[in-house]
Amino acid sequence: MRIPPDLISVQDSGLSASLSELNIMTFIGHVLFFVGLVFVGVSGNIFNLIFTIQQQVKTRTIQTVGLILNVISISNIILVLATFSLVMGVFQNPQIWCVTPYPLSIRIEIYLMMTCSFNSFWAIAWLSLFYCIKVVSFSSECFQTLKKNISPVINAAVLLSCLFSSLLFTPMFSLELASSMDTNYSVNDNANMTCPQPSFSLQMNTNVYAVAVICLLCPIPLMIMLPTSIRMVVHLCAHTLALQKNETHVKGSDSYLLVCKLTISLVGVYLSTLCIVFLFIIIRLIGQFITYHTLASAFSFYGGMTSLLLTASNRHLKDKLWSLFCCRKAKEQSSKSQTVETGDV
Repeated sequence: MRIPPDLISVQDSGLSASLSELNIMTFIGHVLFFVGLVFVGVSGNIFNLIFTIQQQVKTRTIQTVGLILNVISISNIILVLATFSLVMGVFQNPQIWCVTPYPLSIRIEIYLMMTCSFNSFWAIAWLSLFYCIKVVSFSSECFQTLKKNISPVINAAVLLSCLFSSLLFTPMFSLELASSMDTNYSVNDNANMTCPQPSFSLQMNTNVYAVAVICLLCPIPLMIMLPTSIRMVVHLCAHTLALQKNETHVKGSDSYLLVCKLTISLVGVYLSTLCIVFLFIIIRLIGQFITYHTLASAFSFYGGMTSLLLTASNRHLKDKLWSLFCCRKAKEQSSKSQTVETGDV
């Protein structure tokens, strides 16, 4: 039986319309997903940044914890936005890594992602060290001297780490495809096509640079975070035992406990994010398919959780948050007893 051509044309047009609607719905779903990730990763950091700066302007002082809060908030905001821009660029053009030369926007986004993640990770490390020196009692004269001058030391360390990161990742602007790539790949090529690994146009030892970057992003900050957190936990246990023996000269343990919870939680978020990013990179390097949604989700999770933890541990920020929900009076007493001051512990 012969099917009339008009009927075939109607069926084809109906199928095209269905596919078009499906593509539109998929695109809308991606947009909503990305908008949700950006909101989760950015909103809390914007809140912390605004009210921390407001307090600094009001008091006309920038204390150490406030400075670290500013660095973490600004870094997380830029990190999430840069990751979002990169993922959207790859989503619109899956073969963008096969184009030579790389677009300047891609290089800028990679530079911002690396720089801001470095700043945020090291700011957490400096915060852990700051709290450890302030909280824990040391018998060594060297540590006692450091304890008296810990604020200017940590302030200088935070600013120097930001300056160092801005210089460390400048080679990212020289990223390009291997020299064997003479022509651009077509955007219509197979989506599963593997692109050559990027290289640096600068004359440098790529392996040494990669090892240095990896060490500065993971093991070295972790070598600061873990020992300081563990040392505070040990101090808290000894502090609790002293309270049980009714030693009245020992301070209350509420603020100590909150500081320990904060630092340990930040380390957990830091490690979780690094694990996700590491798995993403490994899967991409071995040529298996994984979407950039994973990368965006990892940094959005990191930005959102760090901002939430920092808000919950800071009395001023927590009071501002409660006031926004019109329940400050109900929570004010709880905030005063269970949060840490923006200044020194």
